[in-house]
Amino acid sequence: MSVHVAVTTKTKRSFTVRIGMWCARHAWLVIILWLVICGSLFATGQLVGTRTYGITDDVGLEKLDSIRAGSVFDANGGSEASETLYGIINHPDLKVTSPEFKAKIASVVIALRSATYLQDGIPAAVFSQVIDPTNTLPLLGLNSMDGSASRIQATIQGERELVKKKISAVRPLLTELTNQGSEFKVFFFSSTIINNEALELAAHELDGSLKITIPATFIILLIAFGTLAAALIPLFLAISSLMAAFGILAIYSNTTNGVDSNTTQLIVLMGLAVGIDYSLFMITRYRAERRRGRDKLTAIEIASGTAGRAVFFSGMVVIISLAGLFIIGIPTFISMAIATIGVVLVSVIGSFTLIPAVLAVLGNGVNWGRIPYFGRERNEGSGFWSKLVHRVMQHPLIMVSVVTVLLIALALPLFQFKLGNNGLDGLPDSLASVQAIHLLTDKWPQGTILRMNVVITNADKPETKQAIDNFTEVALKTNGLSGPVDKSLSRNGKALRLSIIMSGNRNDQSNKDLIRSIRNELIPRYFGSLPGVTALVSGATALTIDTTKLYMDALPLIFVFVLGLSFILLLVAFHSLVIPIKAIILNLLSTGASYGVLVLVFQEGWFSDQLGFRPTGVIESFVPLFLFTILFGLSMDYHLFILTRIKEAKDRGMPSDEAVEKGISITSGVITSAAAIMVVVFGVFVTLRIIIIKQLGLGLAVAVFVDATIIRSILLPAAMQLLGEMNWYIPRFLDWIPQVTIEGEPEEAKKGEELESTYIN
Repeated sequence: MSVHVAVTTKTKRSFTVRIGMWCARHAWLVIILWLVICGSLFATGQLVGTRTYGITDDVGLEKLDSIRAGSVFDANGGSEASETLYGIINHPDLKVTSPEFKAKIASVVIALRSATYLQDGIPAAVFSQVIDPTNTLPLLGLNSMDGSASRIQATIQGERELVKKKISAVRPLLTELTNQGSEFKVFFFSSTIINNEALELAAHELDGSLKITIPATFIILLIAFGTLAAALIPLFLAISSLMAAFGILAIYSNTTNGVDSNTTQLIVLMGLAVGIDYSLFMITRYRAERRRGRDKLTAIEIASGTAGRAVFFSGMVVIISLAGLFIIGIPTFISMAIATIGVVLVSVIGSFTLIPAVLAVLGNGVNWGRIPYFGRERNEGSGFWSKLVHRVMQHPLIMVSVVTVLLIALALPLFQFKLGNNGLDGLPDSLASVQAIHLLTDKWPQGTILRMNVVITNADKPETKQAIDNFTEVALKTNGLSGPVDKSLSRNGKALRLSIIMSGNRNDQSNKDLIRSIRNELIPRYFGSLPGVTALVSGATALTIDTTKLYMDALPLIFVFVLGLSFILLLVAFHSLVIPIKAIILNLLSTGASYGVLVLVFQEGWFSDQLGFRPTGVIESFVPLFLFTILFGLSMDYHLFILTRIKEAKDRGMPSDEAVEKGISITSGVITSAAAIMVVVFGVFVTLRIIIIKQLGLGLAVAVFVDATIIRSILLPAAMQLLGEMNWYIPRFLDWIPQVTIEGEPEEAKKGEELESTYIN
């Protein structure tokens, strides 16, 4: 039986309440529209596809000297675009001089020279040149020093898209040559092949991660809510938000120069985390109000005015943090910012539109499918975390001292940060390209594909030619560099590119020191006095140096941007000078702890066997910067939810210490559940095989765990207990700042204001 009741009271509605109540009254329309919009965005994304670039592409870094060198060379006509395919052949017993080895090399060379693709429907050769190592001078170094391995080099002429087409045509042949059953090991790789393998791996692992994270998240939600229906709602919002975000990213990538290949995984990281968290806060508040005897629409109204507003402000803090990535101004970070901001924004919108609509349809049905034990009624603010907070506040000074020392100790390794580009070293050994690189490094310790390139302008002048000869002679005598020197003259004859082999890998400190020495000493010595001559150093190590400097230079700007805006928001929201300062310090402690763990694990190699990776000795250069923007936003998320409940209690006349204990005790259960979901989602990404994703996953998991347990349940209540009423101190000269309440006061109606609500039982 349906009973329609109209209630008229007085209060002022926030926009989240107005939106939430409209959505509750038009529930089925909202649900259908949500599905249509998210489904359409996802379908559009699938139709147009997401344009990505891989780990060997240097997109948007044109201002760096290591990239500008190529632009300068191209501006002088460059040389015909091409890509080199490397084929490495090895045998455990035979030498390259044996007839059997020569026969194997000959068969591979013949196969490559015979490879064709269709050009305008006519078969054409894939490779313009295939160098046979048995018929070349030893000076080229195509046979290893121990005589057990040989290197075939094949040239693919053409621009990027044509090379991709040719590689696609020849990949079945390469696979066949690699998998021929014999004791010979044959590996092939090129830049395009490496990118293809990395993209395929990322897509495969993304699918695999979803098969783990979604069921694991569902189990945590079942434990948190105790009912099947309530557990399904956050998943519904999270998955639909992911669909919309994937569509937005695909559309964006087709209107720009593409997005980083790891961006889709970042969408999953953030989408599952915030989408589930935000709906969890809304549903928890709704169910709490229903237990107090509120009718359906009143409970939705209160949830929209409290948790809904907190979700909105928390989402804005996350978006502000992520917006810091725009400061760097390069496509990689812009695409990451667009992707993560997109999924957060969709999740926020869904929290105060879709969730009220679903709750309006379900009503008490949100408690359908009650799980034994976990589905029992529990008093709000009771349980383990409540008892812990009570005991912490009895010994605040000891707790603050112990926890602060612990977190600082955990953060200390960050001062030994070694940043670099993991590149191929960040991919798993299971990939054929990675195995080929390892074989090259093992058999050719003097170096093979790692090169230092120097582009010199006005190379046709006699004095420049002499300087080039002198520079080359000295460079070849430098430890770490070796010949043969490859010289490429631009088409107009005015620019020359010297390419010299480097030993080791791009992240070796000796190689970085070598590049700096070349740039700061040899280049000025031989080319500095020549008028109109520019000499620029490029190559993988030079690029590593330049990108690391780029990100480290941007880090202070991003810190100021994120911390500054967050400080202002908290200052206005809580009308306190102490609250924002303390919040920033606590968030920096959790971020520092995360950085310290990253150094110990990925730089020093702790637990590398257990986590399934080979330490590269460096942290990916953009990871600290990217982690900070995400971590600060997510940490402030929890801080806002806790502080709003504390302020709500204090504004009703409760003493500061009691308000702190009540606010943290009430929110501890839901915060723990939300954090557990985030830790599981981020933790699953630690199991993936791409080391950049591992670093991001572990950094996020550690920070969220530390934040939700040690900081929010121990350090925060202890610090607030010590400060007492000082928590709410604001200087007189700041009294003009308007007071903006994040959470409303659902228990009391404000006199003199009008509220009208109609609900159905």
